[in-house]
Amino acid sequence: MVAAPLEPTVLFHRPGASHLERLLPEVGGTVGFRMHPWEGSKGHGDLVLRGRLVQGPAVMGDERPFEKPSAHAVGGTPRDTHLQAIRCALEAIESGTFEKVVLSSHLTVEAPGLEAETIVRRLSQAHPDSFSWMVRHPDIGIWFGSSPEPLVQGQWPTLNTACLAGTRMAHTGAQSDPWTDKERHEQQLVTDSVLDALRDSGCRNITVGDRMTVRYGPIEHLRTMVSFDAEGGLADIMGALHPTPAVGGTPRAAALHYIAQLEQHDRAYYTGWVGLEDGQDIAYFVNLRCGSLNGDRLTAYAGGGITRGSDPEAEWQETRNKLRSALDPIVHWPE
Repeated sequence: MVAAPLEPTVLFHRPGASHLERLLPEVGGTVGFRMHPWEGSKGHGDLVLRGRLVQGPAVMGDERPFEKPSAHAVGGTPRDTHLQAIRCALEAIESGTFEKVVLSSHLTVEAPGLEAETIVRRLSQAHPDSFSWMVRHPDIGIWFGSSPEPLVQGQWPTLNTACLAGTRMAHTGAQSDPWTDKERHEQQLVTDSVLDALRDSGCRNITVGDRMTVRYGPIEHLRTMVSFDAEGGLADIMGALHPTPAVGGTPRAAALHYIAQLEQHDRAYYTGWVGLEDGQDIAYFVNLRCGSLNGDRLTAYAGGGITRGSDPEAEWQETRNKLRSALDPIVHWPE
């Protein structure tokens, strides 16, 4: 018996909102939801759905008890493969090829009874200040994610973008240790690159906010928000900013060439961008902490920025921590 094709579905949660929202597909709809793949992806293209928005279920409230299914790994990037790629990257950094490159890994786990709409709600509960979403479409299957990193957000032409980098396990006490020089340097590379891109694009009234620590589940990052007035078209701004050094590296061309040579998996929509346009209102986010669902198999992605002084073992563990932040709201993964 041939399975029925998937009906296009979009369900998402805006940062800080009390409810999810659903896009009802509609020819000539005023709202456009778009998912853009990683630039180096093979076989994955832009997905654009138009329609109108309706309120979805509450993020919190009365509900049946949720028992997370247990998951076990059935595939993914081998540890030794990732460590070797990091060592090669460190050699390239020492030779002056680039200052930073982001290397990703993926993990496939198997767990029974996963439902796409439950996944996006659980991600919204776990990460209330992030943009969480789920897309179900016959062309790509089921994808989901939750991102704390706005790429372009605001009301045209006054927009903001996030410079996010540096990762560590979140502190739970009243005081936290200072970030290391390596982590601050990695985040500053992202900020400098974003500012250069905005200036080169002719943007005006560029304002840099304070560097802050933001939490995402069990981990936290350094983030600096930058506001600006756009010049030219939205596509020009998006192209100037993305791929950011937070997902590719710097200089951009050298880092992207290295990623294409060393990574042995297709990132697909991971580290692309996702979000919506509603008239002049724009909300696009870097597609971090995302994955796909195929039956009982869930594939998630995570990466880390490699700079001079990176420790391969610590960088591998960082990818595991990021995977845990994506998987923990959904499944029990004993690693």
